[in-house]
Amino acid sequence: MEELTAALASSFEVSSEPNRTSAPHPRYSQYKLKESKSDQESRRKRLLEIQKNRRYDFMNLVRNLTDNEWSHSEADKHEEDIAQEDEMEIETKLQKPGRYYKDQLMLSEWLVEVPSDFSTEWITVLCPVARRCLVVASRGTTRAFTKSGYCIRSFPSHLPGGNRRGHCRDTTILDCLYSESTKTFYILDLMCWNGHAVYDSETEFRFYWLHEKLQEFPDLAQPSSINPYVFIGLPSFRCTQEDISSAVEAATFEIDGVLFYHKRTHYNFGSTPLVVWLKPYMLEEILGIKVSDHQMSHMPEGYTNYANHMKKVEEDKIAYQKEKELKLQSGVSPQGRGRGRGRGHGRGGKHQKAKAMDTSQEGDDSEEPDEALSQAIEMEPSNPGS
Repeated sequence: MEELTAALASSFEVSSEPNRTSAPHPRYSQYKLKESKSDQESRRKRLLEIQKNRRYDFMNLVRNLTDNEWSHSEADKHEEDIAQEDEMEIETKLQKPGRYYKDQLMLSEWLVEVPSDFSTEWITVLCPVARRCLVVASRGTTRAFTKSGYCIRSFPSHLPGGNRRGHCRDTTILDCLYSESTKTFYILDLMCWNGHAVYDSETEFRFYWLHEKLQEFPDLAQPSSINPYVFIGLPSFRCTQEDISSAVEAATFEIDGVLFYHKRTHYNFGSTPLVVWLKPYMLEEILGIKVSDHQMSHMPEGYTNYANHMKKVEEDKIAYQKEKELKLQSGVSPQGRGRGRGRGHGRGGKHQKAKAMDTSQEGDDSEEPDEALSQAIEMEPSNPGS
């Protein structure tokens, strides 16, 4: 009977991304725990092997992101670069980066089962309640994009390439969490600093280099007319019960969740089992780490248990998708709202981009409410892993 139940459950799985964080935690599904562990760990090992042989022109990707130029010839080369990866089975392929600033971030999966090398080969990062975004500093301005590619902010910053007083040829690309209430960008990861791409570097080096560079730019942590938004690097910890417990208790912000990075993973695109995610109130059940009442008080209103809560989240998501489809059918198109799809079309076009750059240098963009921001917030989940 158990085998029949598992077979029926798997037959209804339509997603190509197992253990994705936009779906309920697999521990509360029909799958056996042992099968989930074997699947996730085998995919980790396979991805670590694939990334060793991956050939991709990351500098070309950096030029696309910083110059906002996406030609058809580059798209053809892009498809050729990843052709070998597409031949892999869908559960273990390395995903390609998106275009027009979409799908450029590395996303997590649920931590289904604790890896055997968890304390030695993994790194912990606490995530505040904030909005996941891609930050690109180039040509004298800094722009923030949602995971869907919408430009939500254009402003000056002290990042290399982020303001007109510095060298406009410098470029910086960051993976951040943006807090609207504190006007703070919490830096999760580093992809490019001052023109040097580190996509194909291991997590340990990316984290080390990020914090070394932040020490060289202390003005990033101070608000000013040329740096209206604060940039703060999120600290990392060892994946031991003692270190994680101490970090959670000492956190100075409300914790949205906890990310766990494999030390050897490169910066990949899309969901990957090499980065996994838990909510604070799941730490005791999954990792045996007791969480204080203060952190437990941040559970959603009306929360009874995790399975019921995730069911409601999934229902709300389906309802939103239906509402979105109805709007599209009625003639409300989401295009032209900051994806940078054309020359002079939407917020990312060249003419609009130049106007945004001029405005940001005067500080107006950091003060006036951004229409695209409210639209993007409605469309984007807050979970850094989803």
